[in-house]
Amino acid sequence: MSQAGETKRQNFNVLPEQEAQIEWLRVAMGAATTKETILRSISVMAVLHNYLQQGYQIRLVTLGEQIHLVIPELEPTPQSIWQYLVSRPHPWRKQLYVKGRRLLASTVWQDMQLNTLSPEEAAENFALPIAAVNEIIRYCEANHELIKMEAEEERYRLEQQGVRVESQAAS
Repeated sequence: MSQAGETKRQNFNVLPEQEAQIEWLRVAMGAATTKETILRSISVMAVLHNYLQQGYQIRLVTLGEQIHLVIPELEPTPQSIWQYLVSRPHPWRKQLYVKGRRLLASTVWQDMQLNTLSPEEAAENFALPIAAVNEIIRYCEANHELIKMEAEEERYRLEQQGVRVESQAAS
C-alpha cells in the first residue's frame, strides 16, 4: 500500500497514433506537459465514471436536440451497480431482468405507468421487495431510450410474423 507522498514512475510505450492523440488532447486541454494531460484525463474519467455508477447519463444538448452519449469504457457492468437486476443472454434484447425471474424490468415499470401504480402497489403486484421496484424505476428512467428501442424492435418482429400490435408501451 502506498504511503502519502510516495510516487511511482510509470513508463510505457505508445504507438505514433496514440502519441498524436495525446498531443491533440494536451493542446485541447491547455496542459503544459503530457503527464499533466494524462493526469487531468484520468480525473475527468473518474468523475464521469462516478456519475454513471450512480445512474446518471451523459447528454450533449443544443437548443433543438439532445443526444445520449455512451462511452463504452465507462459504462458500468449491470452486476456492479444493480442489486435486483441482471443481464440475460438474448439475441437482441439488452435490457435487464429482475434477478431470479423471467421478468423484464421494463415490464414492471410500464405496468406502473399504464396502471398508475405506486411503487408499493407494484411491489405487491409483482411480489417484489420495494427496494427492487425502486431500483427498477431508476434503471428504466436511466435507460428509457434502450427500452423504447427494444419495444419498437419487438413490435416490428411481431408484425413481420403477422401479429397486429397496438402501441401501449410507456414513452
